[in-house]
Amino acid sequence: MGNLLLTVPEPEPAFDTREEAEEACGRLARTHPDRKTHSFLPRRRGDGWAVAKVALAPPAHQLGTETRADERPPTPDDPRSAHYRNAGPYAGT
Repeated sequence: MGNLLLTVPEPEPAFDTREEAEEACGRLARTHPDRKTHSFLPRRRGDGWAVAKVALAPPAHQLGTETRADERPPTPDDPRSAHYRNAGPYAGT
């Protein structure tokens, strides 16, 4: 899944119930400037709830550039004799 960065928006609002935190998450997901690169999730904090800001992995098409190798020309025949190719230069000496 990749590396995720968990941050808490400042100042951190405290909510009494999970539903209140989920509503805040929905509002942040619609209005926050970082909504395209982050997700907002409810998070338990002590005796209440808060909103956690989680960095999303970048889309696959933005990860890097594609590098392709050119097609290689066919390998030419070995000009050495069959004996030299199979036995080597020191055979029979």
